[in-house]
Amino acid sequence: MSDMTSQTRQLVLTAGSLGDSLLTLPGLRALQKQGSVTVAGTSPYLALGSDLFGVSQVTPLDPLLQTLLNPEAPPKNISDYLSSFDKVYLFFKEKDEKLIQRLLSLCTGTVLFPSITFEDFLRSARWAGEYWLETALQKAVSVDDPLLQSKLLLQDSYRSRGKELLKDLGLSSPLIIHPGSGSPAKNAPLSFFQKAAHRAVEESGKQVLVIWGEAEMERLGEIRETFHGMKDVTVLENSLPLKDLACLFTQASAYLGNDSGVTHLANACGVRTFAVFNSTDSRIWGPQTDIFILHWLKGNLA
Repeated sequence: MSDMTSQTRQLVLTAGSLGDSLLTLPGLRALQKQGSVTVAGTSPYLALGSDLFGVSQVTPLDPLLQTLLNPEAPPKNISDYLSSFDKVYLFFKEKDEKLIQRLLSLCTGTVLFPSITFEDFLRSARWAGEYWLETALQKAVSVDDPLLQSKLLLQDSYRSRGKELLKDLGLSSPLIIHPGSGSPAKNAPLSFFQKAAHRAVEESGKQVLVIWGEAEMERLGEIRETFHGMKDVTVLENSLPLKDLACLFTQASAYLGNDSGVTHLANACGVRTFAVFNSTDSRIWGPQTDIFILHWLKGNLA
């Protein structure tokens, strides 16, 4: 990296769920190649951290926004902070004119945001990750741009932690199944995942680990009952932090799940991913590499 590039200081303001945050990976990776990147982001960015995203720093978004949009906030404090960056990028789906004008009035550097609205971008049926890469580069990108294949940066410590977690569970290279998502409309029935687990054990000799999180709390009993007593199938006793899930994925033989943020996380860790898409367009919202898309149509896979 040249001296000029290394001195480029960039701030990215971004918000979204786990899946949304991982779709910004290509854009963040492009910016990090240009200089240092500080991400002011929502909880998924904070939970995974700067090392996994491959950026210089991750900080909370909300306090920064509250200060920016508060007319009574001391302008010098926030102005001094923003002036420490050469470029400020907005990775938001919605264009906030008030925020943009506030940034333009306070920043000494350049303020950059998407050239078109996300709604207009969706009409092209292109992958959402391209939107953020084009925002970062401020130009169109080709579908074969290698940055579009960006993954999380997993150091050896994450792989070691994954091995320890599986050892405690008595497992080795399992198929990991996540039968939930943030929306019931996206979920294939539990019977589908039950059959997939049975086939993995009986036909492929695989162990199976079923994981769950906050979105599955209300039907956790049903999930446990679905897989109860199945040979070589383990249901996590407790949910895990996102970083620990990333560690587990480094040691998985494959992953099966619905259209969810956890599916994006598994794919971003490089595990071979099988994902059921039911109510959303996988061309736009699904991971684009190392993935097998399954469509649940009228109760059948297609």
